[in-house]
Amino acid sequence: MPLLETARIGFSTASLAGCSLSDALRIGAQMGFETCELLAFDAYRHSQGVLGGFYFEHMSAAEKDRLLEQCAPYTRITTHAPFIDIASLAPNPSIREAAQRQLGIAIEAVAFLGGHNTTTHISPKHIYPLAEYKGEIVELYRRLGDLAGEREVMVSVETGYPAGVEAFADVVWRIDHPAVGVTVDVGHLVSAIPTELRGTAEGVTLYGDLLEAHLRSLEGKIVLFHMHDIRPSDFRDHRAVGRGFLDYARILATASDIGYEGDFVFELEEPDTETALPESRDVLAAVEW
Repeated sequence: MPLLETARIGFSTASLAGCSLSDALRIGAQMGFETCELLAFDAYRHSQGVLGGFYFEHMSAAEKDRLLEQCAPYTRITTHAPFIDIASLAPNPSIREAAQRQLGIAIEAVAFLGGHNTTTHISPKHIYPLAEYKGEIVELYRRLGDLAGEREVMVSVETGYPAGVEAFADVVWRIDHPAVGVTVDVGHLVSAIPTELRGTAEGVTLYGDLLEAHLRSLEGKIVLFHMHDIRPSDFRDHRAVGRGFLDYARILATASDIGYEGDFVFELEEPDTETALPESRDVLAAVEW
């Protein structure tokens, strides 16, 4: 049975909370990672601390060159576009245009770094039902796809919104652009599990089935995986691989079955940052499928 090549196993700098971007890149290289996802935003935080990243449009030429040097140990590079407060479909045109520009800058950044993809989140248009603005999502991502295609990179939408396997796939296939793909986040279907089933064996089974359906519904569109685990007691995601209930043999087998040949990037939110990353790599690299 096959094993995953370690070169395809990478990490997001978000996994090293409390580190500057330069320190995160240095630590990842010292750990032997060859694949990395950089945050194209800075000074945000999750439960483990402040996250190091960069704002490409505010960097000098010398700073950009320095970042290129810091990325030299990595053979595969992606970026993650801003998303926490990015209202890319806001009715207010000033907010909408600024948000959409941020997505474009992340595409420009990954092209500059010699990478291949920037991951984005589709932002909901608050108060509006999805059916009323689905066309706006499609139009936006076709424009982003044109920008990415001109720079010979991809832009991807990450699992999360629209919620639900079928709704998400419907939007992706409606976009129907060769430079627009999907970043599958293996933990972002938790909202599809009824609250009363979280923390139960039935919920675990349902989650595995939904995740496989998610992958199969996107065959030919997946360009990246965000990998982590889900704690069985409360369905909290972004745990180190092997510390939860996800069936990695099933994930890898399904990915292989649909022809996926890309990378698997850890996106962790653990307090033992420098232990969780190599531990996760060792667990994933040992999975047979």
